[in-house]
Order: sequence, then C-alpha cells, then structure tokens
Amino acid sequence: MATIIADKRETKDTRTLRLELSNPFTWEPGQFILVKAEIGLQTVSRAYSIASSPTRDEYLEITVQQTEHPTMSKYLNEIPVGYRLAVKGPYGKFIWNETVSDKLVCLAAGSGITPFRAFMQYIIDKDLDTKFKLLYSSKYGDTVIYEKELLDLVKQMKNGEYELSITRDKKGLDYARFGRIDKDYLAEQIKGYEDGYFYKCGSPGFIASMREILLGLGIPEERLKREQWG
Repeated sequence: MATIIADKRETKDTRTLRLELSNPFTWEPGQFILVKAEIGLQTVSRAYSIASSPTRDEYLEITVQQTEHPTMSKYLNEIPVGYRLAVKGPYGKFIWNETVSDKLVCLAAGSGITPFRAFMQYIIDKDLDTKFKLLYSSKYGDTVIYEKELLDLVKQMKNGEYELSITRDKKGLDYARFGRIDKDYLAEQIKGYEDGYFYKCGSPGFIASMREILLGLGIPEERLKREQWG
C-alpha cells in the first residue's frame, strides 16, 4: 500500500502523485509500478512509470495523464491527498544507470517523458558526468509535462541538453521548435552521441518511427531501448 502525501497539477489533465510506501522497496531508474483500485463495480490495474529517482527514496512519484478511456487515469487525477493506493513493484527492464553507458539520448512523446525525469534526477543526485540529451515531442505548448522543471533539471546537469518540439500549437512557448522529430532533425541532434544508448518512450507509433529512423542512421538495434504505452 501507498499513501498520497502530496500532489502537483502538471497540466489540465496531468497530475503528479507523491507516494509514501507502507513497505518501502528499491527500484532502478526507468522501472514501473502497478496501481490497483476498486472503481465502481470493477477492479482496475494499470502500470505507471516511476517518475522519481531511487536516490530520493523517502518517497516515490508517478505522473498520470488522463486518457481517452479514463477509468484509472481519471480516478488518479481526482482522488485527494491522504488517500491510500494498492501498489506492486517494481517491474520492467527499461533501466538506465551509470553502468550502462556514459552517453544517453532520451526520446519522449507526451506522457512518455515520465521515466526520463527519473533519469535526470538520478544523474544530478549522483553527480554524474553522463553526456545526456533529451528530445521531447508534445502536441501543444500547454500539454508539456514538467515544462519548467525540465528546464531547471537540465541546468543542474554537468553535460545535459534538452530540446522541445511542438507539433500543433506552441501556445507561447517560444523556446520550442515547431515540427515533428524527423530524420533530418534527429540526424543533427545525435551527432556526438552515435556510440551511446537511445531510450524511447511514448505511443507505439512514436516508438516505431524513432526505431526506424535510428536504425536508418546506423544505430545498432542492441543500443535501442523502448517503453511504450497505448
């Protein structure tokens, strides 16, 4: 079990929950938990990436974006601080730490940003020299999850870079580029990272597109890692 001890509204349909675990466990950056709840007359279980680093083990955070089929995501966007949740974990092999590689490119779309927040916190807290680049794609400027936090996190990193792409309407985010993450853009952005590892998180379509482009640019399959939802 876990108790919601704090929350933060990230966007109009996305909320970060800070959880205190009744039986604490350790996890690796990039792993996920299962959340189970009784909603109406049904038992619902959903997986959520852990959005906080294990270096901050006094709590665990997940970030939940309300989906088109919002049974669990709507529930988690509305329940109050102090509520208790049934959680299990950690699970998953979408793991990065300093033993994997000293060069890391993270490709995220929408709520696929959540595990990479944990990566960034981990790099900062461990004072690592990791050469890190985050390429994040969002449809709108006002749907960018962790918008100001990502800018702050990358400033705290020794060798961090962050580029935001908006595909529909920047909504006043002048620092973002407009357009999709395509082959020409990706080829330019990964210069100097060709021998690193590439982690992708987002929808199946985004994952497939990034894989095809990266393979076409000569990145070997064994250095491509993925976590997809939807």
